[in-house]
Amino acid sequence: MLQAVPTSSIISFIKRTALLGLAWLVMTGGAAGALVYGLVAVLAAAALSLVLLPPGPRPAVLIRLAALAPDFLVRSILGGVDVAWRALHPHLPVRPGWINLPTRMTDGPARALFGAETSLLPGTLSAGCDGDGLKIHCLDLDARTRARLEAEEARLARAFSQHDGPEP
Repeated sequence: MLQAVPTSSIISFIKRTALLGLAWLVMTGGAAGALVYGLVAVLAAAALSLVLLPPGPRPAVLIRLAALAPDFLVRSILGGVDVAWRALHPHLPVRPGWINLPTRMTDGPARALFGAETSLLPGTLSAGCDGDGLKIHCLDLDARTRARLEAEEARLARAFSQHDGPEP
């Protein structure tokens, strides 16, 4: 016997289909030859997204994450400039090493995003998890590197409502 699909799932499917369809049109430039493939891909992706991320109350997290995007973009660009400067500098100013950074974030999307974003900070690359923290390779081991990483963790923890202290 078939079960009734909740209205929230139908609305979420329509929204996701529209968003993914728009992304497909932008990526393909609206090419007529890509529309059939796009229709199949968009419907499959929207259906799969309902399984992987069921509809639920997430707007606050999404809004807080979207608010981090401009700063993330700036840090990504600065990271590229910093690495290029170090690579082209005649004296190659690097003091590479590893930092084991304990994290307060629970295992899951927040910690995974922190690990991925760490690789875009100037001169750092997340190399995996180590117990309750991350193992991070740094081009320059100094106190500022650890402080930047801890500040970034705090920003993401607040976005995912995993912070310990008061909001700044």
